[in-house]
Amino acid sequence: MADAKSPSTTSGNTKRKRAAPSYYVVKAGHVPGIYYSWKDVQEQINGYEKPVYKKYTSLSEAEAFSKSDTVSLPKSKSSQRWFYGVQVGRVPGVYTDWPTAQMQINGWKGAKHRKFASEEDAWDFVNGIEAATPGGASVVASTVASTKGDVDSELSLSLSLTEARNGCKVGDNGAKKQKKNNGTAAITMTNGDFEPGTGPLPPDAEDGFDRTIFLNPETGLVERKSEAQLSSRKLQPTGDKRAPLEIYTDGSSRGNGKLGAYAGIGVYFGPQDPRNIADPLEGETQTNQRAELTAIQRAVDIAPIDRDVRIYSDSNYAIKCCTEWWPKWSSKADQCKTSAGKLVENQDIMKTNQWKTSAGKPVENQDIIKPIIQRIQERKDANGKTTFVKVKGHSDNEGNNEADILANLGADKNLAQQRAQGMQL
Repeated sequence: MADAKSPSTTSGNTKRKRAAPSYYVVKAGHVPGIYYSWKDVQEQINGYEKPVYKKYTSLSEAEAFSKSDTVSLPKSKSSQRWFYGVQVGRVPGVYTDWPTAQMQINGWKGAKHRKFASEEDAWDFVNGIEAATPGGASVVASTVASTKGDVDSELSLSLSLTEARNGCKVGDNGAKKQKKNNGTAAITMTNGDFEPGTGPLPPDAEDGFDRTIFLNPETGLVERKSEAQLSSRKLQPTGDKRAPLEIYTDGSSRGNGKLGAYAGIGVYFGPQDPRNIADPLEGETQTNQRAELTAIQRAVDIAPIDRDVRIYSDSNYAIKCCTEWWPKWSSKADQCKTSAGKLVENQDIMKTNQWKTSAGKPVENQDIIKPIIQRIQERKDANGKTTFVKVKGHSDNEGNNEADILANLGADKNLAQQRAQGMQL
């Protein structure tokens, strides 16, 4: 029996049923072999030209594929062989079977992918080299990943998006509008080709309002919202008084502290929870500390304002910034107390001239810490409580491990965006 590269770990205290084990075979990569962890697989295929790998639920099948002479993945039952180009997804590249390609786009916001009859055309698409009307290409580019494992459902999804873009409700009689597209033109549901506020309304527009843009009061220009702004919620009490909402956060910075570093954030609410986040860290400073704090900021922003929240983090720095250190920083110049001897709420954290260290230097990352403290105070005003729990990183804590995976996916997305921008330049 072949040895898997990553031994699985189990915990006697596990309360939740775990999914069936998965076995990943890396046929062509940095170190070919069988792996238990998707994260380990990514290390073997990222940066490797034309990697070949496949997922199995049976170790015997994985071993059989690993020992086979062929390097290419099994062909489809159809006589026509297809190549699936994933331009934006978890691991951009070209795949020879739809299930593997689907793994890269399911749950990935803004995923872009397309099916080709030629491997060369597929790689051109992945590298951003697009023909005006690519021959043999199927209409499969979308911002919403298909949830069914076949090409027919994928095509149906794209046609539904066509109806939405042309002003029809999905499911209405849009056949006449569909006839205008012969299946060769790609449908990409993004406004990247238009100036903000000038392109077609997105499918989720309400009352003719595009929620992806806003008017910048400082510049007077219409701009696109960032990922953090899009996920921001209106702070309204929900009346939810259940047990505390448990959220795991993590940050990942590749090359932390070095030139060219790139980072990602991970926020984990639970298995298959739509609130889970795997995003690149925004801004020029790509440090692990900023990634850890940004993940916490996104968590407290998304959680209902009157619900008790318990945040788990493996960053001692981030937790202390949000609990012990900020009162000292915010009251350096003035204790900001009321006549009753209580700290003035909200105002103290907005005075930027007070945020100094004991050495008199500006506190780093205060642009992230202040909004976190403000959210914590707003939750307190709504009779909610925010607590932090320090956990050991890279241990057997399932929630922390999931947050770590999401943070690494965010870093991968960051790198993919940088490479795409580099190709455009």
